[in-house]
Amino acid sequence: MPPHTPTGRRTATASVTAIALALPLLVAVPARAEGCSVDQRELANCNLIVRTPGTGGGGGGTGGSGNSGPTLPPPPEGLTPEQAQGVVPVPGVDPPAAAPPATADLLAMAKAATRFPEVVVHTAPKDKTFVGLRTSLWVEGFDDVETKPISIGAQTVQLTAEPKFVSWDLGEKKDFICQDAGSEDGKTCNYTFKRSSAAEPGGAYEITATIVWDVAWTCVGVDCDTGGATLPQNPIQSEPTPLTVGEIQTNTGQ
Repeated sequence: MPPHTPTGRRTATASVTAIALALPLLVAVPARAEGCSVDQRELANCNLIVRTPGTGGGGGGTGGSGNSGPTLPPPPEGLTPEQAQGVVPVPGVDPPAAAPPATADLLAMAKAATRFPEVVVHTAPKDKTFVGLRTSLWVEGFDDVETKPISIGAQTVQLTAEPKFVSWDLGEKKDFICQDAGSEDGKTCNYTFKRSSAAEPGGAYEITATIVWDVAWTCVGVDCDTGGATLPQNPIQSEPTPLTVGEIQTNTGQ
């Protein structure tokens, strides 16, 4: 066995040193999060930034900002981002919002919600009058009609109706027009019968009154297809009311 020489020991020592210096280049050491000041012995105690090729990273390098998903739109005024989740559509994720309903659909709802008053007939004298006697005529129900506003999205529809006149069917006289509801004193609406009702079934005229309303609707808001329009007049007829018309008998004497 050859004797050990100092030169041989220096050669072996140099080889070991070279291998030790190369080891850090062969072992991948995870990167530390910014601000982590511990050395390699304490790496396990740091929050690591794991970088995968192609995903970029938070700041630095050429990886950009990374794949952060779709950009969220700002929340509506009065809502936090958390409250806006599921309300504000996310581009590329949520389906597009449904189109606002047509104004005609809201108008149909307003029509369905409209309730006109019942028309009730009154006369004075009541139930029975006489030929040649002025008979007062009036109705209940001669009132303005207005629906509650119906709002969906950025449009509000409302329907209104105004009574214009009353058309009376008095048995011996049809389409007798009064321009208002009339009253018990008969100043604005009255009729004087010319013949008795004795020949009518039951001995009475079956009189009716029909109130005719002018109807219109309006739409307010940016989603409105139009601002409104008039609708056909709406007639509402009363139930038939019997009215006996008699004749006053006079004794002329001889």
